[in-house]
Amino acid sequence: MHPKVGIILVILMVTGMWSTTVQAIRPEDDQQAREKGRLTYERTCVWCHGAEGKGDGPSGWFIGRYSAPRPRDFTRESYKFRSTPSGELPTDQDLFRTITQGIPGYMPSFHSLTEDERWQVIAYVKSFNSAFKEEMPPPIPLPFPPHAPSDAAIENGRKLYQQFGCQVCHGENGVGDGPESRADHLRDAQNLRISATNLSDRSALKNGAGPQDLYRSIMTGLDGTPMPSYGNQFAEREQEAWDLAWYLLSLSEKPRRWLH
Repeated sequence: MHPKVGIILVILMVTGMWSTTVQAIRPEDDQQAREKGRLTYERTCVWCHGAEGKGDGPSGWFIGRYSAPRPRDFTRESYKFRSTPSGELPTDQDLFRTITQGIPGYMPSFHSLTEDERWQVIAYVKSFNSAFKEEMPPPIPLPFPPHAPSDAAIENGRKLYQQFGCQVCHGENGVGDGPESRADHLRDAQNLRISATNLSDRSALKNGAGPQDLYRSIMTGLDGTPMPSYGNQFAEREQEAWDLAWYLLSLSEKPRRWLH
């Protein structure tokens, strides 16, 4: 086994960081919860997301005035961070995970809020979009990794990276310098310039940097961005999606940073 692979495996096993998935029990979503959520939202969220949840708060304007990402417009249905198929709204657990973990470089973690306060904010945020009242699709399966990150798995992941053209945006070494990115061709759903993620920097992985997080991003895509879903391509061959996830994790120059 390659030394780097061994380091990755040991760190994952010892620290339990196979995934950064956050799960919590959702309390009753009622008018009282939404009203409490409104008070928390106006104290902590309105500056970026705006009074009506359109992503047009005063701070948000400066964050994403000319380039993506802008703060989330909660009235629209194009959510990046989901465990549901492309084009669908996120689950409550998806929203809870994002609020709890934050988005590196853009949105802080609100872990300091109590769980009840986070759920109340979610109840209020969902009130901005009536589509949340409809029956929600089930999330895609997010199984535990079926195998360790072996040399063979990482090598197969490297081949898949090339096969699916990931280097066109993310570059040959995953640092975000692919030809489409260098040419400034990448745009989000609002036609704002958006940069390809530097996959070699764990802190740049906005949807989480654990194996399940990367698997989720591969299978669902990041709606509203150039990153598509590869769920259809990996249907009935999910093990290869894990190989790609292991390869992406191997791009980090300092695996020990996973400890932080």
